[in-house]
Formats: sequence, structure tokens, C-alpha cells
Amino acid sequence: MKYVKIIMTTKLSLPVPAAAAGALMMKTLALFLLFACLPCCFGQTGTNLLAAGDWSETVKDRGGEALRGRLLVYDGSTEPVTNHARVYLELQNVLQGAYGEPIEVYFAQGGADALHFEMRDQLDHPIDTEPALALIEAAPKRFWVTLPRESTVRLRADAPTERLTKREGLEIVDGRQICWTIPPSATNDFFLSATFTPSKDDPSPLNYHVWQGTLKLPKLKIPARKP
Repeated sequence: MKYVKIIMTTKLSLPVPAAAAGALMMKTLALFLLFACLPCCFGQTGTNLLAAGDWSETVKDRGGEALRGRLLVYDGSTEPVTNHARVYLELQNVLQGAYGEPIEVYFAQGGADALHFEMRDQLDHPIDTEPALALIEAAPKRFWVTLPRESTVRLRADAPTERLTKREGLEIVDGRQICWTIPPSATNDFFLSATFTPSKDDPSPLNYHVWQGTLKLPKLKIPARKP
């Protein structure tokens, strides 16, 4: 045991070569920068989160490609003239294997006709809606979403609206320009759910497999925002 201790002490006392010391310093600096960035990254994705839904059931289409999704709702009250909630659709390609072909999903900004919201109370009664005033210059833009295997993408799913004055309560607007408003004095519960059926009539420009099917996105409870 004494001999081993002497050898360990001798090894630790040897000078570190300049090149090795420089490499060690660079690795330490890289780790420091990585951990310094983590709070910023997590803060941006978690800011003002009101509710996160469960993942839907995985749906396989005729080609065997599997997809699932969920809803997330963020408080958008920091915008100057609206209490418009920010609603996101997350899609996940659940098939494993790094060498498989990606899949594509056709999506329109704001969901358009592919994503339909539904709002109900705790007794499963539908909540009344009202028409929303759409932004003329913000017509839904359609685009392809490419998902490699084992990947997840987050898409803005609510529709933009135009208001001259800020209203009380939290507004949720879907792509059909249907609006629900949760008043700050609400005492009942509000549950948002949706179905997502992307278009299957548009061929992929990259010639990837176009996923086809319908996702039933589980409901999530949206709390009333107190004044």
C-alpha cells in the first residue's frame, strides 16, 4: 500500500504538458458556456406556460409511418392590444431508426382548415364562440414540415387577429377565425381539445412520404387568468 501511494503521489506531481493543459482549459470553457446557455434556452420555451396537454395516441397511416401530437397554451397578454393566447401544436415522429426516411406533414400557419379547436366546460358542455377579426395581411401561409425519425417539431397553431382595444380575459382563436374568451372572473373550468387532419392532396416536393391521418389531441385545462 505504501508503494502504491508513492506512485500515485509521483504521478500527480508531474508537470502537465502545455498542449494538454490548453485542451483541458478549452473543454472547461466549453462546458461553462454550455451550462450558461441552458437557463436561457429553457426560459424561452417555458415562459408564461398556462397548460400542456398529454400526447395523443400514436396513429400509423397506410404506409406504416407513425405520428402523435399534443397542444400547449401560453399566455400572450404581454402583446400590446390583445389578450390572445399562444397555442402550439407539437408533432412527433415516433418511429425509431436513424437511417429511415423522414416524413412530411402539410401545415398552414394558424392551423387553417386542418386543425379544429373545441372548448368545453367541466360538464362537457360546449363553450359559446364569437367571430374573430382576422388580420388581412396575415393570411395563412402553407408549408411543408419535415420530421426525421425520433424528432419533434412545435408549430404556432392559433390564428392572428386584429383588435383596436385590449379586452379582458384570455382569447383563443383557431384557423377558422372562431374565438373563445375566458373571462378573468370565470369560476368554471375550461378545457381545450383539437383534431388535426393535414391535407393529403399536395405531393411532397422532396418526394418524402406524406403522413395521412387524424390526430385527436387530448383536452387540457386552461386556468382563468386573474386580473
